[in-house]
Amino acid sequence: MLKFIQRCNVDFEDYRKRLLPKGYLRFQFDSSRKRMSTVLELTENHENGYNKRLLTKGASEIVVDTCSHYLDENGERVPLDDNMK
Repeated sequence: MLKFIQRCNVDFEDYRKRLLPKGYLRFQFDSSRKRMSTVLELTENHENGYNKRLLTKGASEIVVDTCSHYLDENGERVPLDDNMK
């Protein structure tokens, strides 16, 4: 993955420096949960006032089934119904 990111001319080291120093919480991969997650506390001001990001990697059907809401293009919290899944 890192080689792909480098081919896209993305400076992942810069992302690490900007995102990780302030703090993060990592939930390691668990075969029963079928996913891993990292919560990042961002150091910069971001749209809609959210200063945290949850990055989740895993089977898409498993991850989506754990979600109850999503943020639309305006940053509004919207219930996640079967049509959106």
